[in-house]
Amino acid sequence: MSDTVTRSSPAFEDHHRREQDLASSAWPRRIRVGVVRILLLTVVALSLACESPEASLRLYVLDGGTLTNPDPSWASLTLAEIKGFTSIPVPAYLVVHPEGAILWDTGLGDSLAGRPTEETQRGSWGQVITSTIQDQLAEIGYSPDDITYLILSHSHFDHAGNANDYAGSTWIVQQAELDWIDELEAWGPISRLQDSEKVVVVGDHDVFGDGTVIIKSTPGHTPGHQSLFVDLANTGPLVLSGDLYHFEAHRRLNRVREADYDPTQAAASRASLETFISETGAQLWIQHELMLWATLGRAPASYD
Repeated sequence: MSDTVTRSSPAFEDHHRREQDLASSAWPRRIRVGVVRILLLTVVALSLACESPEASLRLYVLDGGTLTNPDPSWASLTLAEIKGFTSIPVPAYLVVHPEGAILWDTGLGDSLAGRPTEETQRGSWGQVITSTIQDQLAEIGYSPDDITYLILSHSHFDHAGNANDYAGSTWIVQQAELDWIDELEAWGPISRLQDSEKVVVVGDHDVFGDGTVIIKSTPGHTPGHQSLFVDLANTGPLVLSGDLYHFEAHRRLNRVREADYDPTQAAASRASLETFISETGAQLWIQHELMLWATLGRAPASYD
């Protein structure tokens, strides 16, 4: 009797079945491992893609209006020195940190939006508002209630015009500025801040305690003037000037405004901040400088 296995024999069919079982058990195992890896990578990618702005430090540039003045003597400069420009931007900034949101300065005042220039004139200053701060914040998903900290570089009208709208935020202010406001009874557009929760500081202050957002004390323009250091991961570190400088010409010519509260103190603050800028490699954003303003991306775009 022959031992030959034919295709129709039970032995052949059993052998063939075992080969198929081996093949079907090997490939699906490799496929399953591959699928699991793909799924894990997909989850990671989706997590990164869906990461919220609050998960990393971001800065939004807001348009707080425009001031016009044909006579630059207010800045202790000439028209030639400022290249003939007679208008200056009035920005505000939203800084979003994982632990809270900061509104730095607040612009001229949303109540001025859409009004004719004859109604918005303030002494020698023309004021133009084309978009409100609240509307710009709303476009990126923020309301006044979402602002954790209100920080003003100082209390002049073009930086504090909307401050009362953010009285529900914690106001971080230099003791010297607070004392000066009290002395002059110059609460005006910041009257509601009298009842705000406050963090009163003397000198520099690390807002979140991690070195990414630091208030730099720069008195002189006003007694409690301050600038803001923001250390962005991709854009790099930068300093928002407040009114330590109004124009690039002030820095280039080493010119201090004669009308500053204390010009000598302002000069000392500039020297100190310039040292800090050199040590950190930070950019200096002079807030009222029109040439810089023209290059900046506005909200809802952001810097990170």
